[in-house]
Amino acid sequence: MERPWLRGPLFDVALLAFCWVPVYVWVVLVLGLGRDGIGLAPLPPAEEARALSLAVLVVLGLTFVHRHYTFVLVYGDRETFAQRGLAYVASPLIVFGIAALLLGVDGPVRAGGAVFTPFTVLLVASGVWNVWHTVQQRYGILRAYAGRAKGGLEARAHARRDRALVWTLVALMSLSLPVLRPATFGGHPSAARVLAALTPYVTHPLYEALLALAGLGAVAVIAWWWRAERAARVDKGPRWIFLGSTVLLLLVFAVHGPIVGYLCFGAAHALEYLAFVHHYAERSWRGRPERGLAAMLLGRPLAFAPLLIAGFGLAFLGLQDHRTSEVYLAYYVGGSMLHFLYDGWIWKLRERKVARPLGA
Repeated sequence: MERPWLRGPLFDVALLAFCWVPVYVWVVLVLGLGRDGIGLAPLPPAEEARALSLAVLVVLGLTFVHRHYTFVLVYGDRETFAQRGLAYVASPLIVFGIAALLLGVDGPVRAGGAVFTPFTVLLVASGVWNVWHTVQQRYGILRAYAGRAKGGLEARAHARRDRALVWTLVALMSLSLPVLRPATFGGHPSAARVLAALTPYVTHPLYEALLALAGLGAVAVIAWWWRAERAARVDKGPRWIFLGSTVLLLLVFAVHGPIVGYLCFGAAHALEYLAFVHHYAERSWRGRPERGLAAMLLGRPLAFAPLLIAGFGLAFLGLQDHRTSEVYLAYYVGGSMLHFLYDGWIWKLRERKVARPLGA
C-alpha cells in the first residue's frame, strides 16, 4: 500500500502543512503586528508602521522567489516548454506589454464616484487572481494527498467535495471578518479603504441574515464532505493534518485581522510551493537521461534548495532601489500574472506527467 505522505512526516508537516508557523510567530510575537488578538497591547502607530513595512518586505521577497521557480520549470525543461511553446513565447510579450501600456496612461479615470488609474485595474485583477490562485494551491495539495490515499478519495466526485469545502471555509471567513475584526482593517490604508466600502453593506440588517445563511450552508457542505470522507477506509492522517493547517490559517484572519492573515497566508503559499516544487522535481528527474536547467537547479536533493532560494532572494534585494520605477512595477505585476497563468497550465494532477512523481 502507498504511503499516505507525499514525502514523509517531517517534510509534510514542517515544510508543507505548517511552514507558515515561524512566520506567524515572527510577525505576531516578535514584530507585534496584530498582537491585540491574543490580549496584548497594540503597537504605537509609528512602530506598527515600521513593523508592517518589514513584514511586507519579507513576504514580498518570498513571493518573488517562488514565482521565479515557475519560470525555471517552464523555460528550463524542454518537455514542459514543448507542450505550449507558442504560448510560453507570446504570453510574456502580451502581459508585460499590457502592464507597460497601462502604466504609461496618464490621468485618473472616474467611475461611479471612484477615482482610479488604468494600472490600478490591473493591480486589482492581479490581487483577485492571487486569492484564487493561493486557495487553489491548497486545494491542489489536498487532492495530491487524496491521490496517494486512494480508497475513493481520488475520485472526481470527492474532488468536487474538497473544492466546495475549501472555498466554503474561505467564503465564511471572508463574510465574517468585517463583523469579527473591523478595527484590524485600519492598520493599512488599502484595508481601511476596503472596510469603508464594505461598511454600508456590513451594517445593513440583511447582512446578519446573510451571515447566518452562510453559516448554515457551511454546515451542510461540511456534513456532505464528511460523510464521503469518513466512508473511505484508508489512512487520511496526512491529508487531515494539511486540511487542519488550512483551517488554522483562516483562523489567523479572525484572531489577528486581515493584514496579519494575508501576510501569513502569502508566506505559507510561497514556502509550501518551494518545498513542493523541489520534491516534485527531485522525483520527476530521477533516472531521466536528459538534463536541462530545471533538472540542474531543482532536481537535486532537497539540501541544495537553500542555495537557489538565497540566489533569488539576493536578486530581490538587489532590485529594492528600483521598486518604485515603472519598469520594476510592470515586471513585478506582469510576472505575478504569468506565474498564475503558468501554474494553471503545468500543475494538473490528472496528467500522468504530474501525478507519477507524486505517487498520485
